[in-house]
Amino acid sequence: MENNEEIGKFARIETMLKMSHLEQYVSRVVNCTSRYNNSNSYSYAPINLVGKYVKYPSYGDFPEAYFLRSYGKWWKKSEAYQSEYRPQDLDRLGAEDYVTLEFESAVVPRDICIYEIYNPGAVIRIWCKVLCPSKRPWVLLWEGAPQECPHKTRKFHPKNQLTIRLEVNQSLLEYHWSVDAVLLGGCQPSTDLQYNMMLKGLVGGCCNELQKRLQTSDVCDIKSCNEDYFLNLPYEVILHIFQYLDLKSLSRCAQVNKRWNQAAADPVLYQDLSLKTYWYLVDCTTLQHFMSKCKTLKKLDLSWCGNDLDGFSEQLKLFLRKGCSTLTHLSLGNCEYIDIELMVEISLCKELVDLRLKNINQWLQPPLDRLTKLVSLDVTSTDIQDSDLIKILKANSNLKHIVIGVYASLSVVWGELLQVLVTDLCENLFFLDQVVETAVTYNKSLVSWSSWKTLSLTADGVRMFRECTNLKELDLGWCLINKDPGDCLEQVAGGCKQLKRLILSGWRGLNDNLVMPAVLSCKELSQLDLLGIKNISADVCEKALLLLPKLRLLDISFCNSIPQEEVEIWRQQYPHITIQRSCQYVVTDYLN
Repeated sequence: MENNEEIGKFARIETMLKMSHLEQYVSRVVNCTSRYNNSNSYSYAPINLVGKYVKYPSYGDFPEAYFLRSYGKWWKKSEAYQSEYRPQDLDRLGAEDYVTLEFESAVVPRDICIYEIYNPGAVIRIWCKVLCPSKRPWVLLWEGAPQECPHKTRKFHPKNQLTIRLEVNQSLLEYHWSVDAVLLGGCQPSTDLQYNMMLKGLVGGCCNELQKRLQTSDVCDIKSCNEDYFLNLPYEVILHIFQYLDLKSLSRCAQVNKRWNQAAADPVLYQDLSLKTYWYLVDCTTLQHFMSKCKTLKKLDLSWCGNDLDGFSEQLKLFLRKGCSTLTHLSLGNCEYIDIELMVEISLCKELVDLRLKNINQWLQPPLDRLTKLVSLDVTSTDIQDSDLIKILKANSNLKHIVIGVYASLSVVWGELLQVLVTDLCENLFFLDQVVETAVTYNKSLVSWSSWKTLSLTADGVRMFRECTNLKELDLGWCLINKDPGDCLEQVAGGCKQLKRLILSGWRGLNDNLVMPAVLSCKELSQLDLLGIKNISADVCEKALLLLPKLRLLDISFCNSIPQEEVEIWRQQYPHITIQRSCQYVVTDYLN
């Protein structure tokens, strides 16, 4: 990436056109896959990335910065976590989320600076969306593995790069990743002629060269030999070997000879198809290419794909129409083009057991209640309504996992037995108590429920969970912020003995007496989140550490009644338990 010849060519273009240097901060956040805030709150919101940094170089948990929802590997241990549809195509850097940023002025890029102010080290890729017409509008300009960094602010500053899209992997972080601002430096066209030259790809030789590199396939150097040992293998054995290859390797094998080409095109190899890792390469012709191969398609993951392409939605409808009879798993997370017509096509896939529609902008009462075999449904950050959700629950008595959220979110997992119901950031759910009542009535084997930051739930609704005796995960974070919880937690603990994960963050009405029943009854607990509960003392935490033999995570961030000295003693006494305590802030002198 740091080729001196390229950098020299880049500098000569700037000098030749006499372009002026420009530094600018983010003007707009286009989209993101994860956030910690509600849509009506600016605390920890993506919009905090707009403009100049506010808190840097101070280090800590500042609501004026941007926070992602998850961190570490805890979320991957959830019952409702989506396993990889095609492990062969697993992203080697493990991209989990992204945020797309827009800058006011088009520039020939020189550098970028990311102001990380809490738990740095999550950025793994930096992408640029080029102005000139291109088959592939996104260019990868930098990538690197996630890092474990010291607990201090960092100006992450890859040289000679540009991005308006950051991919992150938080798996190595001890707590939430936080960014204060992003600064872009580059050379600005001073005339309309220069700007039009940029649009036509005539300026910015570095970006154009990188595009050519990405568009050039790495072809295997197969040395000629007198004997092809594969010719001596049965066709079934060749297929078995090819099943371990990712899509890029299969494409290269197809170029070797006719026999390899035939094997690489066999539909048996394409029963599971995951294109999320290759989102920047996927277009309409990609779907056309795989349509002939996916004759017995079972699992399809197109998350992050197709948002910048005209006609992709229509092509996807044709693709689903052809493969709907065998399709069992479908993931379309962060696909902005999904509309009611595409939803209708999805509802015709009668064999679906796993459907994930995270961050979908248009809901419009889709007929998903036509599906009756669902095991998993993810509608995180969607505008799903109570009536839609209730119909889905009634139609799928074997539902296992449901995830619903406030901003535009519902994630549901359905199956042989309804085991998980999660509601995160779905702001059109005004009668969540009725939804819980439906789930308790129709989905007898509910395993997990998450209604993180869904505010229409009351203590009466929470009490109903006592009937879900198979419940293993209950995420009620921020649900009863200013409501009296009463004895609802005691009722739940009495009926849900198998609970492994209990999230109660933001329940300001809780105290030691109300939390203790969960500690005494739920001996399977491995994760307990009490973030922001200011009325609990060190006593209930000490009893949890002592009486819960399987406890591995205890979050007591912003529990102001618990002295830090006690926390340090517990960490020494219980080294196998992660005791989370957010660093609220460390102010740094701006003059240093």
